[in-house]
Formats: sequence, structure tokens, C-alpha cells
Amino acid sequence: MANLEDVLAGLWAQLPGCRVAAVVGMDGLLVERHPSVAVGAALGSAPGGDELEYLAADLTTAFTLVGGELSKQLGSRVDELVALGESGGYLARRVDANLFLFVVVGATADLGVVRSSVAGVCEQLAAEFA
Repeated sequence: MANLEDVLAGLWAQLPGCRVAAVVGMDGLLVERHPSVAVGAALGSAPGGDELEYLAADLTTAFTLVGGELSKQLGSRVDELVALGESGGYLARRVDANLFLFVVVGATADLGVVRSSVAGVCEQLAAEFA
């Protein structure tokens, strides 16, 4: 089994403008993140520990909410959420029924590359956790 920290570090390194990559449980609890709180603080661009935990909880709530009527209207489960703003955004994608992966990126990040890279890592993690 691959080391989860190494997988996240690899994703973070290959995405220019990536501030943080994390795996979260559908219970809202942060499983792993890269960079760590200490390294992120030194870099000055990654969300702090509390801030990231709040974001993880909000994303879990968002997946739960869109799992209702919106999923019924689409005819399938919503597996990816994207939010964009002037200073950047985030992409969250389900790994399986219990976990999702998300990345926080700066405004210069290429969303197509982010989506492709996150999808590949989610496939890898799904195989690891199966």
C-alpha cells in the first residue's frame, strides 16, 4: 500500500499553485494533508489546521446536500465539487463512499490539469482502499 502522505505530496508537487491537498472522511474528519500544518505555515500559502478542518467539514456538508435532490435530478451521485474565486478555488472529488480528496489552489492554477490530476489520484486511492 502506498503511503498516503507520499501520494498527497506527489499531487501537491505536480500542481503549480496548489496550496494544500487533503483526504477527508465523509464524517468531516481530516485524514491526512500535505503540506503539514508546520510546513504550510512556513510556506505561508497553505490553510492553517483549524481553517482546513472547517473547510473539510463544509465540503462534507456540501457533498451531503447535493447528494439529495440534485443527485436525483442528475440521475447519479455527485462526485465532484468545484468552487472558484478571484484568489483561487478548490476541487473536491470522492474517492469512495467514505472518503474524498480535495485540493486548494491559487488563482494561477489550470483547472483542467487540476481535475485530471485529482481524478488520477482518486483512482489510485480507490484501488488502495478497496
